[in-house]
Formats: sequence, structure tokens, C-alpha cells
Amino acid sequence: MATHRWESIEAFERVVRLGSFTRAAEDLGVSRSHVSRQINALENRLDAQLLLRTTRKVSTTDAGRAFYLQCRQILDNLEEAEQAVLDLQARPRGILRVTVAGAFGEDFVAPAALDFMSQHGDLSVELHFSNRLRDLISEGYDLAIRAGTLKDSSLIARRISSRKLLTCAAPDYLRRNGTPGTIHALTNHNCLLGTLDTWRFQENGRHQDLRVSGNWRSNNGRALLHAARTGLGLVQLPSFYLAEDLRAGKLIPVLEGNNPTDTGVWAVYPHNRHLSAKVRLFVNFLADRFAE
Repeated sequence: MATHRWESIEAFERVVRLGSFTRAAEDLGVSRSHVSRQINALENRLDAQLLLRTTRKVSTTDAGRAFYLQCRQILDNLEEAEQAVLDLQARPRGILRVTVAGAFGEDFVAPAALDFMSQHGDLSVELHFSNRLRDLISEGYDLAIRAGTLKDSSLIARRISSRKLLTCAAPDYLRRNGTPGTIHALTNHNCLLGTLDTWRFQENGRHQDLRVSGNWRSNNGRALLHAARTGLGLVQLPSFYLAEDLRAGKLIPVLEGNNPTDTGVWAVYPHNRHLSAKVRLFVNFLADRFAE
């Protein structure tokens, strides 16, 4: 009974996390029908419907969501117990699941993860790119790489790199429209917008979010960068987007005396009594690699 109970819990957790009976079966190395029988047995044992099944997707009921969170806690505790022993050998192993977004993830975190994995043969890496703020615990991630000011949470955050916002434009744009001398002069300029209607500055030693406007908006940093290169307008982006173009003179920095304070790039992970070797060593690896 105990073995069958554990199998059904494991099958349920995989179906919810992977969003599919087929993917759950492949991950567990069993047939799809076996997973389906395990879920049916679990629902019968609990006398509750846990999953809503359609031809296109699988989702949880309220009871299923509550049960999944408890299951994740049990599985995390089991992994934590096993990892506490493995940590004595200080050898990272298993799967390292990381969520990250944007150019910093593509240009810096992904190559770093490849180098880290090459040093640890027992480790696999899953790198998920998403602009959505993921729930690390419920979605099964080991850590996230997040940029900028962090919201208060129960997660642990360690700074791994700087993040400096710079304002700049193409030389052609500045020749045609002039160079803004103060942040308030931006009202007379075409400002290329991201997800927010405000840009961040420092003025007289104080932080200020200034509302700006323009005829181009994108939630993708590279799209904003390309528009700025063509001379469409001014742009404010983290320095890691801009470094190459600034060195080549394709973009010119403006309002440098008003650059905002560095908000950092952070490795964020759940609080565990025994931080796994794979997370601890990877965070240390990133911090050393990106040290200024």
C-alpha cells in the first residue's frame, strides 16, 4: 500500500509540474495509461477530483492545487534530506532548474551554465527563459536570476552582478533633435518605451521616476536597442545591452550625471536548511564569474 501510494503521489506531481500525462509518463519511464491509473487511484482514495482534463491541457482543481503544494513540500524535504548527505561529498548532481529572462540570461547566464555543467559530469541543467515572475517552489525551480529592485519575499537573494541603467541615443538622432541637458528636457524628445511609462534617474541625490513618452514601445530589450540604433529616439536600458554599441560609437550616452543607482542582478532561491550543493556552487560560480 505504501509503495502504491508513493507512486500515485509521484505521478500526480509530474503531471501537474509538466502539464501533461504524456510528458509525465516519459519523465517517469512508464506508460501513459499507468500514470492515468495512478491518478485515478489517488482521486478515488482521496474521494476528490484533483485534475481537470481536456484534450488540450491539464489543470488542477482547488483541491488539486492544495494537494500539489503539500506534495511539493514532501518531495522537497526528501530531496533536501538526500542532498544533505550528498553535500558531504560536495558533488553537485541531479537536475539544476533555473529560470531567467532577457539579454543577460542569453548572453551571460547560459554560457556560464554550460561551463559550470562541463565541470560537473553528474549534473544536468534546465534553463527556462520567461518574462513571467515564476513561483519557484510550486513550479519546481531551484533558483531564478532576477534583475533590478526585488520585491520583499521569503526567498534568499544574492547579488551576482551589477545592473546600471544608461540613457543614450544614436548620433544621428542627437544631431537632428539636440542633446537633452536635463531630465526634464526629455518631454521634448521621442523616448523608446519598454513595459513602463517611466524612466529612472537620480536628481539632487534623490531617486526619481520620470514619465516619458514616444512612438515606439516593446517589452523586448533588443527591439528597443535596434530602434535606438536606427536613430528613432532615446532609450534607457541596462548597460549590458549597450556596451558594444557605446564602444563602437553607434550610441552616445546622455544625462550621465543623472544615472540611477545600480540595482544589481540577483540569484534568488528558496530558503532551505541544507542548501543543495548544485545551487550553492552554481551561485558561487556566477558571483565569481561576474565579479567586477
